Amino acid sequence: MGLLKKKKKEPLGELTMASTSDVAFLLLIFFIVTTIFAAEQGLTLVLPGKQKQKTDTVKVKESNIATLFVHADDSITLDGKPIAINHIMHAIEDRIYANPKLVVLLKVHPDADYGKMVACLDELKLANATKVSLKTAKE
Repeated sequence: MGLLKKKKKEPLGELTMASTSDVAFLLLIFFIVTTIFAAEQGLTLVLPGKQKQKTDTVKVKESNIATLFVHADDSITLDGKPIAINHIMHAIEDRIYANPKLVVLLKVHPDADYGKMVACLDELKLANATKVSLKTAKE
């Protein structure tokens, strides 16, 4: 009887791990370059240019001004009369239809909620009010 000789298993080969880090960095660079980052959206306002002289101010008739005021207690008035936020758009639309030269003066108390001011600006934008002036006032 012969002795059974155990066959030694030959190694299948080595897996080199040196290129793994290279592949990981290439994937990282690929995803960084191809990812689209969301740009922050802000309020889009067209600001007037710099005044060259003091006489460059524009005089507006009192009848062409609608004053929207956000008080410190977050109540809103349109020309001294209380108004709800969801009624601003229709009121301004009607006034612009009656007077195309209407300028809306948005006065905001410094202690008022910022969200109320933004909500008023949104309503003015929906009403297609293109002539809007912003002012802080404690009145």
